[in-house]
Amino acid sequence: MNLELKNIKHTAWASEETNCYQASVYLDGKPLAIVDNDGRGGCDRQNAHPSFKKENFRKSFFDMMTEIDDYFKGLPKKKYDDFELDMDLELWCGEQVTRWMYAKELKRHLKKGSMIKDGKDMFIWKRHLTSEVLKKHHPKAIILNDLPFDEALTLYMGEE
Repeated sequence: MNLELKNIKHTAWASEETNCYQASVYLDGKPLAIVDNDGRGGCDRQNAHPSFKKENFRKSFFDMMTEIDDYFKGLPKKKYDDFELDMDLELWCGEQVTRWMYAKELKRHLKKGSMIKDGKDMFIWKRHLTSEVLKKHHPKAIILNDLPFDEALTLYMGEE
């Protein structure tokens, strides 16, 4: 099952307890659902995408959402500091929105200057420095500018 969250629109000023966002869920490259949250602590809403066609999936929207729920039930629980949660579409969407927000922030930092991770610390310079200069002062550091973006994002998010 290939799920993607696309067309993410996030509204920081309206986010109180949860992220205020709207996005499109694609399944195997085809639009399936629009998910959104008003940012006030409630659950996500999941509605059929305007371009959803039963012929593309050979099942109704409700049947497809049930199939996705079953898929997530088969995944391991998500572990956090002191508790575990069953994985579901809402939790997955929340993680995707968070990853999208971190990616946007990281792109901005990498475009403006240099970034390294030295142990647990992250350092950001507002100008680009050569790898040699950075390694001279931080010999054990990982230079995020030199990594493929997905690897840099994983380090930036602290998901080592």
